[in-house]
Amino acid sequence: MPKPNYRLAKKQKEQNRAARQLEKQQRRAARANSPAESAAPPQDAPAGPAEATPMSGA
Repeated sequence: MPKPNYRLAKKQKEQNRAARQLEKQQRRAARANSPAESAAPPQDAPAGPAEATPMSGA
């Protein structure tokens, strides 16, 4: 049985990590440059302030 090559495994792991980071940066750049998403207002935000209910029993 051959000895495991830890150096090769580490190199491959680092290459995979770098590739994932590059893909993530490209997705972020594409999302930031997308005019359709940035022009639309957020739908989840409330239109006005919610009614405040007192937290104490006073």
